[in-house]
Parts: sequence; structure tokens; C-alpha cells
Amino acid sequence: MGMEGVVGKHKDSKYVSRRSKDWQKVINWSYAHVFITGYRKSEFGWLVSVEDSAGNFRPAGIIEHGAAPKHKQAFQGVCSQLVTSEDKDYVYIEPRIQVRVKMRNWTKAGLLRSPVFEEFIL
Repeated sequence: MGMEGVVGKHKDSKYVSRRSKDWQKVINWSYAHVFITGYRKSEFGWLVSVEDSAGNFRPAGIIEHGAAPKHKQAFQGVCSQLVTSEDKDYVYIEPRIQVRVKMRNWTKAGLLRSPVFEEFIL
């Protein structure tokens, strides 16, 4: 139904106006394939974009979660060959590395909401 998720509760629990172990939110994750188009120089973050039907790329957000050390190492081994430019905060690369992310949904601005790295797409 495209809903954000559902809330499950113990049948004998009473409603409280704060988080409770008796009431649990279950997120309805969505998935997308995006391209890494850069990375932060300081703390970890991969800039990602989506490709439209004309082959143009538009920014879609920053992946900050889900990548294990082995994923970061694999990325670093390839990304140096793809660098196109950089500024004081970011290094930009050609959109050749595609990844699968899980997310809460798309924002009204067309960005990924809470993206989490799942896997590289080969």
C-alpha cells in the first residue's frame, strides 16, 4: 500500500505517549539502485545520484550507513581511477559504481530518506 510501515503491539498493552517496548514500529523499506558520484574527504559518506531516462544524473543524497570496512576498502581500490574533480570537502568521480540501497522513502525534493548501503551491483 506504499505506507511508511506499521506498528505492532502486545494485545494487552496500553497506549503511552512515548517509545515503549510493547509498541514497535516496523519500517517498510524501499530499495533503489543508485550510482556513487563522489565521497566526503572527512567522515565517511558516499555521494549518490540517480540516472534519468535521458542518461543524465541528478543528486539523490549521501550514504552514511551500511558499508562495512571491506566495502569501503573495495571502493577505495577502484575510485582513484574515476576521479573527475574535487573541492575542499568532496572528491567527485565518474558515475560507474552502482549500488543497491534500502531507504525509508523518497523526499519531496527527490532525495533518498535515510539511505543504507546494501551491496555493490556488478
